Amino acid sequence: MITSKNNDIVKYISALAEKHVREQSGCFFLEGWRAVSEALAAKNVKNLILSQTFAALKESVRVKNTGIPITILSDALFQKISGTKTPQGIAAVCKIIKHDLHKILQEENRILLLEDVRDPGNMGTIIRTAAAAGFNGIIASDGCVDAYNPKVVRSTAGCLFKTKIIQCKGDILEIGEEAKHGGFRIYAAHPRGGQDLFQVHFTDKIGIALGNEANGLSNRMLKLCDQLITIHMENKVESLNASVAAALMMYETRREK
Repeated sequence: MITSKNNDIVKYISALAEKHVREQSGCFFLEGWRAVSEALAAKNVKNLILSQTFAALKESVRVKNTGIPITILSDALFQKISGTKTPQGIAAVCKIIKHDLHKILQEENRILLLEDVRDPGNMGTIIRTAAAAGFNGIIASDGCVDAYNPKVVRSTAGCLFKTKIIQCKGDILEIGEEAKHGGFRIYAAHPRGGQDLFQVHFTDKIGIALGNEANGLSNRMLKLCDQLITIHMENKVESLNASVAAALMMYETRREK
């Protein structure tokens, strides 16, 4: 059992909070029984990290029998590396999954194009909702918060492994153009001037573009989109949370079909 915060394994786990370390190592950190269970089901766990208390429970037998390397930390040390006030005592170092963009555009019929979504909570909720609504491809611009940021990972509740995420280093507009050439029609959420969401007839291959929480989509992205969609709001409410707008649009494509 490890008790020192100066242990190399503990230092590495802590360092995974930094984006450049995640990119260099190709790994990220997640915690909680549900998230670890999803990672195990996806065969994506490199190392398991257990607290001393969790390791002594009957529930730990399941993970101990996986054959995956296990590191046991003192409860106090596990608390230090955890991002929650009441950790469950189980965490994992997982591999960042690399997906093929062209394969996604060929095989999937529902995708999201995210431009500069910065809030980790919004990003995580969008990923979770996309998985639930069957939007199996998510393309995020370089200006978006990292999908493997610890706060994003917690917000996804294990759904990182249920959809395909690509964080593009180039121009997301080029990907949008490629999607359109592949038969996707791109719909953009816009606060004013678009067609009412509940009157839109969606095509078979759907791309939904969502922009920055404060500024929305760039003019360049708006010009790329085939149709603007506005969500009707009462009581002079000007806008919805980005993840709420995303959920409404994604599920409306399901209902409309």
